[in-house]
Amino acid sequence: MKSSAVNSPLPFGKREKTKVRGFFDSAQFGSGLVICLALVAILLAGCERNSEIKVYRVSKAPLEESAAQQQDAIPTNTAAPRMPGGLAATNSETVSTPPNWEPQPLSQMRQASFLVKGDNGAVADVSFVSLGTAAGNVLDNVNRWLEQLGQPPVTEQKLVDVAQRVRTSLGDVIIVDLAGLPKDADAARDGRIIAGMLTTGDSTLFFKMRGNADLTEAQKGDFIKWVAAVCNAQTEAKSPQMAAMPLQDAGAPQIKWNTPEGWTEVPPSSMRYASFSTSDGESGKIDISVVTFAGDGGSDADNVNRWRGQIGLSPVDQDTVNSQITPLKSADTTFSTTDIAGSKARTIAAWTRREGRVWFFKATGPNAAVEKEKPNFVKFIESVGF
Repeated sequence: MKSSAVNSPLPFGKREKTKVRGFFDSAQFGSGLVICLALVAILLAGCERNSEIKVYRVSKAPLEESAAQQQDAIPTNTAAPRMPGGLAATNSETVSTPPNWEPQPLSQMRQASFLVKGDNGAVADVSFVSLGTAAGNVLDNVNRWLEQLGQPPVTEQKLVDVAQRVRTSLGDVIIVDLAGLPKDADAARDGRIIAGMLTTGDSTLFFKMRGNADLTEAQKGDFIKWVAAVCNAQTEAKSPQMAAMPLQDAGAPQIKWNTPEGWTEVPPSSMRYASFSTSDGESGKIDISVVTFAGDGGSDADNVNRWRGQIGLSPVDQDTVNSQITPLKSADTTFSTTDIAGSKARTIAAWTRREGRVWFFKATGPNAAVEKEKPNFVKFIESVGF
């Protein structure tokens, strides 16, 4: 057999040709081969014994993550997490908390953190985070929370139905209560988010409770009281930087009207420009709201069908909606109006679009009560001045 030349590594990186006379001619090479074959056999045997080993990917449940991971992903355009100027750190010593709220280690993101435990392994996570003013508007954050619960986003108009205001000395906190269980989530640890959001002069404050749906519902009252207490505690220093958020949209102009006799103005229970209630003590209570948004506020068909759904009616087509709309003139403008009656409830609404905004005026209550109050509602609309 002809000899061949191969390169083998040598110390210090030098290489030179080494002759091998034949594959089995070298006793030294043969000994090395035997050792190699033995090692291969041992490895194969080991692989055979471990053939049942499997690899699993384990995902942490939301409440098992660290405090920083558990907090929502922060929009990329926000400032670094910090306490707003003039605001005090929040802990169990400065603001009282329910006895079943267990303080948790704080993180870079959280100024307060608690774990609430209920029956049958139910838990809820409570957090307070302060970010810069670029932390997104209410609608963007609500839709981010809905996505976390596996739910579809809502429109700005629909947000009115799921949000409420809690008035504090620091400003009005927008509170939302969202339900939904993400796919493959543990119902003992997830299923509901109750969150609050407040923008001050230089900061956006986020309060959030996420966990088991029933436990979160049971803790809702305590959570809202805690949110209000935290905000109220911040104003003790009376820092000039603590500008309270105005009640209505800062871009909304001031309008005037004549309030009908018997109507009581009440603190807005949602994102309202104004809110009233009235009752004759017999027919039932009527809720009257004034809401405004920048833009056109969606199509008439979308809004009418949303109101229909609120009183248990199915949607109708555009032509049917148009046939149910009548004009109502005031001194300044012309309103579109509609009267929608369900089996038990009734809604009358008026709306107008002017100067880049839409204004909605709506009264909802039992059929008989709304019928009785309709003349006053019409006079109310006719008195509106821009």
